[in-house]
Amino acid sequence: MQNFLKEKIGNPALFTGRKKELNNLLHWVDGIKTETSKSKAIISRRKTGKSAVMQRLFNILFAQNDQVIPFYFEIRETPQWIADFAKEFYITFLRQYIAFKSKNVSYLKSESYKQLIQAAKTEKLDYLISHIENFENSENKGSIDPLWHTAREAPRTIAEYNDDRVLQMIDEFQFINRYIYWDKYKKNRASELAGSYLHTAEYKNSPLLVSGSWVGWLMDDLNKMLPGRFIITDFGNMPRNEAIEMALNYSEIFKISISHEAACVMADLTEGNPFYISALFQSDYQEKDFSKEQGILDVLDFETLDKRGGIRGTWMEYIHSAIDRINDTNGKKIIL
Repeated sequence: MQNFLKEKIGNPALFTGRKKELNNLLHWVDGIKTETSKSKAIISRRKTGKSAVMQRLFNILFAQNDQVIPFYFEIRETPQWIADFAKEFYITFLRQYIAFKSKNVSYLKSESYKQLIQAAKTEKLDYLISHIENFENSENKGSIDPLWHTAREAPRTIAEYNDDRVLQMIDEFQFINRYIYWDKYKKNRASELAGSYLHTAEYKNSPLLVSGSWVGWLMDDLNKMLPGRFIITDFGNMPRNEAIEMALNYSEIFKISISHEAACVMADLTEGNPFYISALFQSDYQEKDFSKEQGILDVLDFETLDKRGGIRGTWMEYIHSAIDRINDTNGKKIIL
């Protein structure tokens, strides 16, 4: 599997399971070709495979080079001025779009308007030139509202030039209301920015696939600001057979011996949670022995109770983040 978009999972062979979820998404993508698929939201706890599936979906669609152009963008968990955010969003889309249309992956590294315009000229995508120039002019004038409007609508409006189809994948969508600010000094938070997608999310030539790890926040945003715009789907734990497959696969990759019987035990103890299985194999516990159940339990105890444990660290991340926002209604929902 060629990685056009670098996957956070690392070694592509680590991607295991999620067959049903990926097949369902591929079926949904088929509907984009005929403009029958509605925007979709994936909600689930952190490290359950949402980003891995979205990035793998991007690489599958990019390799197919069929009718649907994939666009992947992750909203970073850090304060950002909306002008910078809009520019990053816009440039990321344009470079992925040009790379797909030209079958030239080198364009995925384009960083500037000048590079994008040159790429458009080289690949005879002349309709992009004025679009890029207009966006740059809005940035130079400091016209924030037109800048964000143009960036947000770019996948849809650019797709219309050649009757293309675009799949917009926006990872960690709940951060759009939490980390984007109207002012350069990051004092005035754009707390209802998700609502700007009320109109955008309805178009079938460029539907959205958004994800969210902070389930309470995302559901609150979707229900209040984007009612009826998204089909909600959940990523639960993996079925037992996939959890066993993952344990055996990781055993081979990390060169840690495990029998089929022990892999079954690991699948049952972790209840098919892909993050827990991964954490066991990548644990700092010094004497891993997965040949018997007690050895698996020893590593699991370390991961959940020791301050160096990755599972414990993720639990604490949820708790600390929720406590920081305990006066916020959405923060209370996470605690509950």
